[in-house]
Amino acid sequence: MKLATDSRRDEDTTDVLSVSDVTSRIKALLESEFPLVWVEGEISNFVHHSSGHMYFTLKDAASSLPAVMFRGRNARLPFRPANGVKVRAHGRVTIYEPQGKYQIVVDRMREAGVGDLAAAFERLKMRLKDEGLFDVEKKKQLPGFPRTVAVVTSPTGAAVRDIIRVIGERAPWIRIVVAPSRVQGAGAADEIAEAIRLVDDWGDADVMIVGRGGGSLEDLWAFNEEVVARAIAAAETPIVSAVGHEVDFSISDFVADVRAATPSNAGELVAPDARDLLRGVATSQERLSAAVRRWYDERLERLRASLSSYGFRRPQERVDSVAQRVDELTWRAFATTKANVAVNETRLERLRAALKAGDPKGLLRRGYALVTRSDDGRPVRSVGAVGPGSLVRVALSDGTLGCTVDTVDSRTREEDS
Repeated sequence: MKLATDSRRDEDTTDVLSVSDVTSRIKALLESEFPLVWVEGEISNFVHHSSGHMYFTLKDAASSLPAVMFRGRNARLPFRPANGVKVRAHGRVTIYEPQGKYQIVVDRMREAGVGDLAAAFERLKMRLKDEGLFDVEKKKQLPGFPRTVAVVTSPTGAAVRDIIRVIGERAPWIRIVVAPSRVQGAGAADEIAEAIRLVDDWGDADVMIVGRGGGSLEDLWAFNEEVVARAIAAAETPIVSAVGHEVDFSISDFVADVRAATPSNAGELVAPDARDLLRGVATSQERLSAAVRRWYDERLERLRASLSSYGFRRPQERVDSVAQRVDELTWRAFATTKANVAVNETRLERLRAALKAGDPKGLLRRGYALVTRSDDGRPVRSVGAVGPGSLVRVALSDGTLGCTVDTVDSRTREEDS
């Protein structure tokens, strides 16, 4: 009890610092230790804010340092900073107190050469271009009405959700198959290349989307690796590269058959818009009706001209016969048009029903699940494809479960009965 009492007394008499106090003290120590320094590194995550200030990261092979250069200083820069540019920056190292993070406030900066990643990008780009991997005549045309679209990307990223949403809105009859792969970090490029080869060997995909959402040059680097470029070039399946944002370019963009500005744009490129198809049918129907009306008006006018001529005034019976024939042809034309319209409407209804029935999301919402092997992402179509202890992933309507197979029961319905 005495020890506990003493402990409380010590706690009560100890000075307690606020977060601001601690941050201010660290800032003072840091600024006294590093009054002004020159730092050399490669620019990454560069943003030129609408305020005029520049925010970026200076990095080397081992570390990174946040940096800011305010408008009054960067207005006199003799070059345009950009990701991948190697620079030497002069300024003071300090603490940005609202976030408690250290950074360098740059007052001068000059180029120190092209960054290692940017140089590697250009070297590989030129070598593959010389080999002909970027040749336009080698580009494959995307199918107009694909039935199956394969997506090589991270199964948990925003990119796959955007692609599924866009394709679902435009063409809900399209089957979407995700070939999961890491999209950044060590080993990601090999996984992407392997996923591309697996989809291409599978052969059921009419078109393939390969990509990820935005990020820094380092985040997107897996799509600048030679192994990914060669896997894309070797694939027989048409490939759309959708890496990062519109301003981002990767080696995969140059090798792929089509480059999409964003993952959402990739969905638009591979999926025809059902609304456009319906508008096209309506336009064709209007044109057909207008053509029939013109045909009718032209013949009616000719008939009236004939009736007003001297040669047709007297043989009224012939005129009546021609008029009756015109009416018959007119009715037949309208009947044919009406029948064609009805047939097209019936086909549209069947297509809508087929689209609704084939919607994979609808199947999942009704209680079905998609089971794939965790090691290679292959669908599990038979109990013989797995065994006790196998790792599988179970996709439901609202998420994915990682599961381990405990037992395998291969009994048939007849055996159960």
